Parts: sequence; structure tokens; C-alpha cells
Amino acid sequence: MTDRSIASRPSLEQVIAIVDFMEKHPALGLGQMRGLEKRDECKKLWFKLTKIVNSLGGPNRPMKSWVKYWADKKSTIRSKVQSSNGDPNTLSSNIEKKIWDLFLANDSSKDRSSVKQESHYMDESFYNEDSGEHQIESEPVLTFEEPMVDLEERQMLVMEKLVKIMGDQANALSQLAHASHVNAQAMERLAEASQIQARAVERLATSFEAIGTSTHDVRNAMVDIDSTMKRFYNTSPA
Repeated sequence: MTDRSIASRPSLEQVIAIVDFMEKHPALGLGQMRGLEKRDECKKLWFKLTKIVNSLGGPNRPMKSWVKYWADKKSTIRSKVQSSNGDPNTLSSNIEKKIWDLFLANDSSKDRSSVKQESHYMDESFYNEDSGEHQIESEPVLTFEEPMVDLEERQMLVMEKLVKIMGDQANALSQLAHASHVNAQAMERLAEASQIQARAVERLATSFEAIGTSTHDVRNAMVDIDSTMKRFYNTSPA
């Protein structure tokens, strides 16, 4: 494992996996698995989490690195809330808000750093005891600076905004489709009205044609009457 892979930032997928795992094992997430009776169980859970997180897209780190990352992450979130007068709504991502709600909101030791609170996890003997598969986690760990998390948070914010934009776009497309449907119905009604108007004009034209025919018949009748009258008077005796 290279120094670069240890020091690189966790991916969003890895951070989500850590939070989901801690939600399933709240005692581990809260740093409450203390004492000799819990030590082996705690070690097994961290080893399991390390295998899960290292199998995802992102850096591969030894177990101690992930323990420190989790402690530092909680410490950073706690500091952000404290610096904003205890208002968790100022947290910049849903993941940070979830960590606050699950592991920090009811934490009675909010004024201590999470690294100190979970110092029993950072003890070298925690990793170097002769305990089988956990022995592999004795690799040295680099110090992680919290500013590295800023990029991760910005990435999460960008993804959240992207999801919102895609949702707005879907709503706009839905509204456009509805407007197109309404327009199609209006055009259909207009076509029906045009057909009714055309039939009315056709009937009116037929009526005018009938009137014209009747007028012609009346004119012919008048001519016949006139011719008859003329013949009658011309044949009368003097």
C-alpha cells in the first residue's frame, strides 16, 4: 500500500458505507465499545468495516486510518455545529446531518474531541496484538488533515444540486408534456369547430342554390303566363 493511497480522500461511496455500517452498529459509531469484554468484538467490527470500505471505489487504507477518519469526521462536524451556536442546520451535506443526528446530537461529551473520546481504538496494542486476521492492520498511518474533507463535501453538495436540477428538469418536462396535451386537445376542438362551420357553409350554399333554382322557375312561369296572355288577346274577335 502506497503513501498516496493512504492519504487520498475517501470516495462518497466509501463515506456512505461507513455511515451505514455505523448506523447498524451504533455502539461502535458512538465509541461505546470499551473494556476488555468488548475489545475483541470492536476489533472484529472495524476489521469487517475496513474490508467493506476498501472493496469500494476509493483509496485502500489500513484499519487504523479508517478509525482515525471516523473520529476526525465526527470531531469536525461537532466543531462546525459548535461554531454556529449549536445549529446543525448549517451543516453542508445530508451525510454530515445524518452523522450529527445519529451520533452527536445526544452525545454527552460534545466538548471533547472525538479522537480523545475514542483513544482506546487508537492504542497501538489494539492493532498489534496476536489476534489472527486483525494482525494485518499494523501498518503505519499518515496524519489526515480535515481540509481534505472539504473537497469531499463539495462533491456531495454538487451531487445533491445535480439531483435537484435533474428533478426540476423532470418537473419541467412533465409540465411541458401536460401543456402539449392541452394544446393538442384545443387543436382537436378547433378542428371540430372548423368541420361544423364547413358543414354550415355547405348547407347555406345549398339553400342559396335552391333559392336560385326556385327564382328561375318563377321567372319561367311568368314568361309562360305572359306569352299565353298575348296569344289570348291576339286571337280575340274584333
